[in-house]
Amino acid sequence: MALSTLTTGVVAFAAAVPAQAASPTHAFPSHQTYQVGVMPSASEATRDAAVEKQYDSWKANYLVHGCASNEYYVSTKGDGDATNNGPVSEGQGYGMNIVPLMAGYDANAQTEFNGLWQLVKDHEDQYGLMQWQLDGKSCNYYSGGTPDGATDGDLDIGYGLILADQQWGGYSSDAKTWLTNFWNHDVAPDGHLKCEDDGPNTDTRPSDHMIDHLRAFAAYDTSHDWNKVVQRTEAVDSSLVSTYSSSYGLLSDFVVGANGSSPAPAPANYQENQPDNIVGYNSIRVPWHMGTDALLNGATTSAFELSEAQKWSACAKKVSGDNPANVYPHLNLNCTGYNTSDVAEEAGDSIGPSAMAAGDQAWTDKIWNFLQTNPYGDGYYGETIKTLVMIVMAGDYWSPAASSAPANDFSVSDTPATASVVAGASATATVSTAVTSGSAESVTLAAAGLPSGATAAFSPASVTAGGSSTLTVTTAATTPAGSYPVTVTGSAASGSHTATFTVTVTASGGSCTPAQLLTNPGFESGATGWTQSSTLGFTPITTATSAEPAHSGSYIAWFNGNATKDTDTIAQSVTIPSGCAATLTYWLHVDSTENTTTAKPDTFTVQVLNSGGTVLGTVGSFSNLNAASGYTQQTANLSSWAGQTVTLKYIGSETDTSGGTTDFVIDDLALNTQ
Repeated sequence: MALSTLTTGVVAFAAAVPAQAASPTHAFPSHQTYQVGVMPSASEATRDAAVEKQYDSWKANYLVHGCASNEYYVSTKGDGDATNNGPVSEGQGYGMNIVPLMAGYDANAQTEFNGLWQLVKDHEDQYGLMQWQLDGKSCNYYSGGTPDGATDGDLDIGYGLILADQQWGGYSSDAKTWLTNFWNHDVAPDGHLKCEDDGPNTDTRPSDHMIDHLRAFAAYDTSHDWNKVVQRTEAVDSSLVSTYSSSYGLLSDFVVGANGSSPAPAPANYQENQPDNIVGYNSIRVPWHMGTDALLNGATTSAFELSEAQKWSACAKKVSGDNPANVYPHLNLNCTGYNTSDVAEEAGDSIGPSAMAAGDQAWTDKIWNFLQTNPYGDGYYGETIKTLVMIVMAGDYWSPAASSAPANDFSVSDTPATASVVAGASATATVSTAVTSGSAESVTLAAAGLPSGATAAFSPASVTAGGSSTLTVTTAATTPAGSYPVTVTGSAASGSHTATFTVTVTASGGSCTPAQLLTNPGFESGATGWTQSSTLGFTPITTATSAEPAHSGSYIAWFNGNATKDTDTIAQSVTIPSGCAATLTYWLHVDSTENTTTAKPDTFTVQVLNSGGTVLGTVGSFSNLNAASGYTQQTANLSSWAGQTVTLKYIGSETDTSGGTTDFVIDDLALNTQ
């Protein structure tokens, strides 16, 4: 076979002239109108020309015609990610996204895409996903152990197949087979994304959280519940942000405990020889992914991603002194520089879509101008990310879900997911819904799989997607002992989704003496029996006022409402006797001046902790969006902690990020056993 050498020094293999490609449906430039944010001030034609210049450079340097005459791969030249500048699945996925997006400008795009896809098919691991690392000469897998796949590459390859199918047609079967393999091996049972197809079900990598890709999967492949993956991914990220970086929205390179209620940054050097517990070369991609999803899908569908994009953009602007060149690739989760001696262009480049989504025109323009340079001589990784970011920022990034996505869709979840009761008692859960695409719609709730003698009630029985309802499962004294998975179904015009609430019933032994366990439950003795704290010094338990009246009596617990960042808490230790069903009730009033119908800058949670301070469960969760006139009684089942001494803790948190303030007021609490 004859060899030829490109002017850049990348070796290419001569091949027969490809067959005429199909005409692209979305020929570049495919100018899009994004749902939120701003565009760079440069003209549309200038932006398109800049993308074409960058693509030509990227293609000449990194798109290699090899390992076989019908294969292409993305070289890791300049970064050493594979021996002899070979491909990694991450880069192969990037290429399978870039090339279809540039079809129309690149007349050979379909031939090149087919070659990229052929190399993937010729190098699949035991699960039908791409071997993550290949030698550039032998084209064999060379990393240690059994060949395995990496989630980010697998995910981008699947997205690339959908792009190709929407662009040229003919890839549907390949795409759906790939997505099935991805679902079976890269998605953990609870719905979060694993780090690799042969890895544990306990960790995840936020840079893999490409929500726009997952939404496209949901629209394209209805045989799997991709909305579950969207929901769980957002839940993991939201928990991490609220616990470890609430003001800045930063996510660490790797996360452990992703399958539980308390995901946390991984230890340093968890998977790579760098501080995996902060932002590093993996998570610098998060603002690119979050911003892109917000741009494509808007403030309702992508409320969390938009909030993340806004925070991340603001942090990068702050820590860099408003200079994209000073966005360093390692950041502590409190938005301080970890290491300012390490530089990489892609750290600043990746902020671009988030700056756009945040509506920061000046910052967007600075990043766009920075993209036209390569001040640090970045190789494959930086230049490939730059190419994709420029396509987004130029307004040429179209969603393959647009032509096939249902107009509206939603998800259903319940908190807690399990409860234990003595026969004759009740268990409760908060059933939450969320908009996953399109607009909010009415969702009717129902429960099935109840044990003998039990009934279920929802309050309210239907909600608008994005709202929540309280499910109460009431057992009879004759209900047999056992564990019962109750299926909660939400039905709307777009279809149905389910969640499972597992109720464990124990036989009533008659050994529980009914009682109310809390000391000073209505605060009429001031703080007696309670511990309280406030970051601003305004302790919550206080006398009622005309502005915030009591539900009864003269005292209340009043959280936040100070128009500034603040966290207030009250807590009480209580022992729940063995053999008892325990029900917590309290009256809650929320008023707010926050000017938002989607964001939750102010939150109020109810937690159960053990004696060491570890959170055992969250039994109540509210925000400024729950503002309403008057008090509403809330109920939570605490039977799961019978036989234990636990701490009941109420936490009000106000961030002061949306220009308003929220008051959370509770009164007349009770913890009753039966």
